[in-house]
Amino acid sequence: MEGEVATTTASDGMTPLQSLQQQESSLLGLVRVLLRGKTLPHLVMILLLSSGLHLLAMNGQRAFSALVFLSLSCGYLFTGLLSGFDTVRRWTELPDADESAESGRAKRLMLSFRICLFPLVLSLLFCGILIGLIGGQGALGDRMGLLPPLLSSCFVIWAVVQGRSFGRWLASVAASRLPLEEEREMGSLRRSETLSFVIVFLLATTLLLVFEALAGTAMSLGSIVVGNIGFFAAVIGLFLLAYRLARQARLQASARADFSAFANRWMLLSQLLITWHFLTVWRHFSINQNGGFIIIEELVLMAFTIVMAIWGLTSRTYRSSFNLVNTENALPVGLAFGYAYAGSVAMLATLLDDIKNVMMAGHLVVMMTFLWMQPRVLAATIGGLQHAENIRRIVDDAVPSESEVEVEADDSGEATASDPDEETTPPETTEETESIGEDVAWSEPEVLASEVDWDDEIELVD
Repeated sequence: MEGEVATTTASDGMTPLQSLQQQESSLLGLVRVLLRGKTLPHLVMILLLSSGLHLLAMNGQRAFSALVFLSLSCGYLFTGLLSGFDTVRRWTELPDADESAESGRAKRLMLSFRICLFPLVLSLLFCGILIGLIGGQGALGDRMGLLPPLLSSCFVIWAVVQGRSFGRWLASVAASRLPLEEEREMGSLRRSETLSFVIVFLLATTLLLVFEALAGTAMSLGSIVVGNIGFFAAVIGLFLLAYRLARQARLQASARADFSAFANRWMLLSQLLITWHFLTVWRHFSINQNGGFIIIEELVLMAFTIVMAIWGLTSRTYRSSFNLVNTENALPVGLAFGYAYAGSVAMLATLLDDIKNVMMAGHLVVMMTFLWMQPRVLAATIGGLQHAENIRRIVDDAVPSESEVEVEADDSGEATASDPDEETTPPETTEETESIGEDVAWSEPEVLASEVDWDDEIELVD
């Protein structure tokens, strides 16, 4: 991310902070695109199929479940690539006018799922291809047993994608409404560090008490604090570690008002996310929770991961010139990622024997991703902006501005108007000035070869 943030947009020449400021509202627009009523059956379908395949995996059908998850992911990804064609969009989106308005509500609901047929047919095609390659009689031999561990290993990738994508969004939020660019002396960081620590610690304590109350823990405040002393120690340790790693970048940012504001906001927001992820790991480890609540949390986390991954791909600042994702295919590409993510969770849950262990592992990976990103985002954003401003200063010094050109033109015009006779009046010479060539006798030019006697005969000998 740090290299991407530091790169100014070549097309418009924006600085990294200006580019980040334009990304804050794009998340809401993407959510509206993903939750359109015209494509709602696709969202219902992923909930139904993912739940059914997860149950199959838990009942010993891991290879078959992984095969179907991968096929669905490939089918929706290919659907997204074809979404630029009007015909494909008509097959995968409901029309604006309800063609079955005269039918009953149940019938209209069933007919709305017809838009899922095209990606499901493509998924069936990819399933046949995979069976032909790695099935029992496949061209590559029986390799079906490799699918579950392969899909499980992708869970780390999805967790890193979630952390990086959400980090990008937090950086855009931190860059909004910054103060003016005012140079100042590098100051102490104690005040901002103390304020951030108080906010993080109070919020962590409040959330811990809320989750203890939801779990029905009948203990006093003192006993809860003593029973979770390890949690509070870890929160303090994570805060000290994060702010220590980013100290050099924060010290550099304190030299300017807008840099300092961005650094303080980014560190506070990212540290709150680190604390939240660690709190989730802690409550899964030490607080007994309802199984239904865990399932709901996993569904919310999956939806959140999909949204953040698609936002990271469609974001103006971070996408490449090869625009794979846009508003037309954001949903099918997001669903392709969702099926792959759900498949990874299902496969990993069968290996770790409990979905809570999977969620704990995912939150730990995201937490470490944020710790890795914190100093790099600051260094890249602030350093990239300073580099761009240094280039701008050099260009401004080398090329005169329009106002300077106008002032020079006015001065030369006034000088010409005030002394109109200066061009015809020869400049006065002082006596002290030496004339060029005053020692030369111009009246007696020296003739070349004047001393040669031309009367002498010169005899040429053969």
